[in-house]
Amino acid sequence: MSTPIAHRDVAPSALSRSKARISGFIAGTRSTVGRWFARSRQRRALREIAERNDFHLLKDIGVSREEALREADKAFWRL
Repeated sequence: MSTPIAHRDVAPSALSRSKARISGFIAGTRSTVGRWFARSRQRRALREIAERNDFHLLKDIGVSREEALREADKAFWRL
């Protein structure tokens, strides 16, 4: 029975390094997308607080209404 081309033409150590790189890339991508979703939810919540003029809550988190709106206006991929 013949060996699949990928395994026959590539050294086992190179194949495992390639799989490890791909796995690392996927894990890094999932982590980044997760941070983006969390940041988007947080900014949306911050905008809601600022738009409700909930000054007590804004004071509790230590930001002014203007600062909250400025932060909420940032794109989710920006820090």
